[in-house]
Amino acid sequence: MIGLAALVALVLGYGGMFVAVGLAGLDLISREVAVFVAIGLGLIGEVGLWVAAATLGWTVFAKRKALLNRLLGRKPAGAEEAV
Repeated sequence: MIGLAALVALVLGYGGMFVAVGLAGLDLISREVAVFVAIGLGLIGEVGLWVAAATLGWTVFAKRKALLNRLLGRKPAGAEEAV
């Protein structure tokens, strides 16, 4: 769920940034306003990108670890053994 929300933030942030730059290019909004809006939305898109990448990395790591445990015949640690 976190990954999906991060992808939505990524698309909306970067998409809004490009729309703001495009509107400034068409002289529909001033360049100063477009810069502030693009910076804000670009930061939202960047945060979404990093959170989505971290979520994907964590998911791949957990699945790879579970696969290695199955292949090597290891049993998952019980709740009392986990530190």
